[in-house]
Amino acid sequence: MSTGTAIDPSVFANYVPLNALRPESRADLAKKAVVTAARSGDYLFKIGDSATNAIFLVSGELHLEDASGKPIARLRAGDPTAHHRVAHQSPRKVSARAHGPVQYFTVDAGLLDVMLTWDQTGSFEVGELQSGGDNSDDWMSKLLQMRTFQMIPPSNLQAMFMRMQEVKVEPGQVVVKQDEDGDFFYVIMSGRCMVTREQPNQKAVRLAELESGSCFGEEALISDAKRNATVTALTRGSLMRLAKDDFRKLLNEPLARKISLLEAQKLVASGQAKYLDVRLPSEFQAHSLPGSLNLPLYMLRMKLTLVEPKTTWIVCCDTGRRSSVAVFILTQKGYDAYVLDKGIPPASA
Repeated sequence: MSTGTAIDPSVFANYVPLNALRPESRADLAKKAVVTAARSGDYLFKIGDSATNAIFLVSGELHLEDASGKPIARLRAGDPTAHHRVAHQSPRKVSARAHGPVQYFTVDAGLLDVMLTWDQTGSFEVGELQSGGDNSDDWMSKLLQMRTFQMIPPSNLQAMFMRMQEVKVEPGQVVVKQDEDGDFFYVIMSGRCMVTREQPNQKAVRLAELESGSCFGEEALISDAKRNATVTALTRGSLMRLAKDDFRKLLNEPLARKISLLEAQKLVASGQAKYLDVRLPSEFQAHSLPGSLNLPLYMLRMKLTLVEPKTTWIVCCDTGRRSSVAVFILTQKGYDAYVLDKGIPPASA
């Protein structure tokens, strides 16, 4: 398969439900869409794949196949049935295979759903959210493509954007300081920032470099603890910040996906989920739930490759505080994660 150029938003008028979007929303969504070419016999997707993208046929013919590879439907560009998304259920119920040369384009399914909701309620205006910077629409698009923000009610997202304040930063400026109280949640609109952590009698360790669309500052707000790292601007840029109380009400509360111990035990026993223990190794060794994966919270971002993305994770600690932070981080990265309500029970329970 080969990827071509960005698509003209006027093309969206020929497809359902893209034609229901306002012109401004079509233009914004089109920036993230490209036309892709597939050769005869190429699969666009297979049964069981996650439908993270909405696929629309531009030219050629597709065969939809069952598990045995037998064609059960044909889609030809220009036919009424080809004006809709191709088999958009998730996970995919059929496979889609090119019958001859095919062209199609994709858009992020979650972002499309959010835009449809906003447009249909009449409560969202892209222009209201944009700052004067050249990348103002880009940081919003990146943010809205994160699973975390697709799980937030549209009214909350609208309020979040309306309450955010823009902050200009210069190279070398400290945005948040380790061991200080948390007061804001930040999103980088333009520029780059560096994350460092200090250890007693040691040189500060560089943990990460963040760019446009990246978020930081949520851990101290969720756990009500001190900042665990310092974030410094590497370049001149703009940040958007959301106050602690607004963050908790608009973002954290809707994402507080809690599950009881009994429900968790059933899911784990059936193989549908696993435990992720985010306490320190010393705490884990003293007492833990059977079969748990131990990954301390402070290591979670750096060791995320150890966490299987297709698994449902029930995150646990003693109280649920560290677990809540971990679930926010995991959902940002597209994981399906829940907080074990009331924390890990005592060994005698």
